[in-house]
Amino acid sequence: MNQFYPHLFESFSVKGLTFRNRLFSAPNMMCYMDVNGSPTPDMIAYYAENARGGAAVGTIGATPGDRAHAAANPRSFSLTYANLPLLAEMAMAIHEGGALASLELNPAGQSAEPAANGGREPIGPVSFIRDWDGVQVRAMTEEDMEQVAEHFADGAALLKQAGFDMCLVHGGHGWLLDQFISPLYNTRTDEYGGSLENRAKFPLMVIDRIRQRCGDKFLIEYRMSGSEEIEGGLSKAEGIEFAKLLDGKVDFIHVSAALDTEEAQAVHTHPTMFLPHGVNVHYAADIKAAGVQTPVVTIGAISDPEMAEEILASGKADVVAMARALIADPHLPEKAALGRTKEITPCLRCLDCLTGMHTGQHFQCSVNPSAGRELRYRNFVQPPVKRKKVLVVGGGPAGLKAAATAAERGHDVTLCERSDKLGGFLKFTDYDDLKIDLFRLKEHLIYMCEHSGAKILLNTEVTPEYVKDGGYDALILAAGSLAAKPPIPGLDDPRVQHATVAYTQLDKLGHHVAVLGGGLIGCETALFLAKAGHDVTIVEMLEEIAPEANWMHKEGMMQAFAETPQLHVRTGLKVTGIEDGRTVHAADAQGQEQIIQADSVIYALGLRSNMAAYESLLYTAPEVIPVGDCLRGVKAKKTREAMLEGYWAAVRL
Repeated sequence: MNQFYPHLFESFSVKGLTFRNRLFSAPNMMCYMDVNGSPTPDMIAYYAENARGGAAVGTIGATPGDRAHAAANPRSFSLTYANLPLLAEMAMAIHEGGALASLELNPAGQSAEPAANGGREPIGPVSFIRDWDGVQVRAMTEEDMEQVAEHFADGAALLKQAGFDMCLVHGGHGWLLDQFISPLYNTRTDEYGGSLENRAKFPLMVIDRIRQRCGDKFLIEYRMSGSEEIEGGLSKAEGIEFAKLLDGKVDFIHVSAALDTEEAQAVHTHPTMFLPHGVNVHYAADIKAAGVQTPVVTIGAISDPEMAEEILASGKADVVAMARALIADPHLPEKAALGRTKEITPCLRCLDCLTGMHTGQHFQCSVNPSAGRELRYRNFVQPPVKRKKVLVVGGGPAGLKAAATAAERGHDVTLCERSDKLGGFLKFTDYDDLKIDLFRLKEHLIYMCEHSGAKILLNTEVTPEYVKDGGYDALILAAGSLAAKPPIPGLDDPRVQHATVAYTQLDKLGHHVAVLGGGLIGCETALFLAKAGHDVTIVEMLEEIAPEANWMHKEGMMQAFAETPQLHVRTGLKVTGIEDGRTVHAADAQGQEQIIQADSVIYALGLRSNMAAYESLLYTAPEVIPVGDCLRGVKAKKTREAMLEGYWAAVRL
């Protein structure tokens, strides 16, 4: 029995297959294939690293199974006989890491892209013209259903031949099988529409066809939405009844929630930082409580081993699955099992990993530089040829990451921070419950730096003389940025404070607060203040707030705004002055003056480079590497970008 998390790291068996614990790596397709949809060496390395981290199952993400009508986009993975050798290599790589191998079968149905399917029209439960692109969707006939069921079986059989232990049939989130289950999408009047039993016929046909083709020993997982969380969609009650129909027909029931295909619901399928951790667990718990005997897997913003242990110990689920948490740190299971939880790199739930794919970018993680680049970084990050004496200036995210990485590689590292506390701009997270993930990241970075062997000096101002007297071989300059202060009359009034300062001076703020600046910092500070009981008005010059946010983060934020009536947004207003530290004068697009009366004014008008530190220290050591925000003409970085630059600087030494 594991002494730290006995339920989470309890092994179990299903049909002769032994699972080393109750933590599954949920499906994700974060590493791209080549132009033909074939696995690349990078993709194989990604899943291999994921398996080595200690999860019981490694699962390759959304795969259409065939390209007749199924692919969601032109980059979809191609599950074909031509790829059999590479599929076998992927299964072997996962097995080498000690995990069992699975793959998610997921035809897109009515959401498929014709460009990814040879120009063929999408198919779904009913015929309609899509409102977002005018594409005609064709209603599936029984012949279509038979063909698609055969394609599922073909794909599962190919996986079995390649050495996979199981497959995950995706029947949730608004994709093809869920389109049949959902009363929102399935309005058929024949035997495949109407009652839940009728709507379930096609999904159950698919399961039966896979079982017939692959036998009882090849395990079948089924993912469903416990509720679609949308008017007219699958309800929680029907979700429970559908789980009962699956009971005994599949080997695991994965219970998620909501719809990927609807933006407002997608942020519940992939919960943002504006929702509680484990927000969807109750759906799995209700299905368990309803008497379903098939092992139930829960998923949805579960990233803390303590939470996972409690879910299992209380009987809310039989297995916990994680996706983003294992992207942030694939070795989370291993570290948790050994009691090294402070070493776990926390997921920020920022969704950069998912939204980057939507825009065609390479997969990236805000906190794990090597995610998706394991093969290249394995060669890139080598022990140093020469041990160097390194000085890191600045104890923010970039500096902490640089110092810890350089020390772990074997360099003699000193980090100097001019204040009395590490964390940089992340120090404000000590006060904001909404920022629990960023707070955990700050604490993790500090812990890793403190335990890396780096020497940490607080209240230490680094001067050119300090660097030269220390005889340093290299200087990593991570002095950070400063709050931008445009020439607005009244902005220098001592009663007007920057947004991050407001967190520590809540008792000094009046009830009505004006927040100048509607970027992410301003918006999230305003939300914090509103939830703390203040009546808050955001004043933004542009017509849009938080334009720099990825769409999923912004959707989650706007839903939180909608639930906070004491938070107001006024866009298209240029601040022209602040009177008496509390009356904001602004001009609208027509030049008409607008007055926002407040008890307190705070500002979040961007960040600017810390040029003084850069210019004074640039030539003080043989090797000087500026990172983060301290370089002229460089836009202030997000935490992800700052940490990446700190990491890259350290591995180049």
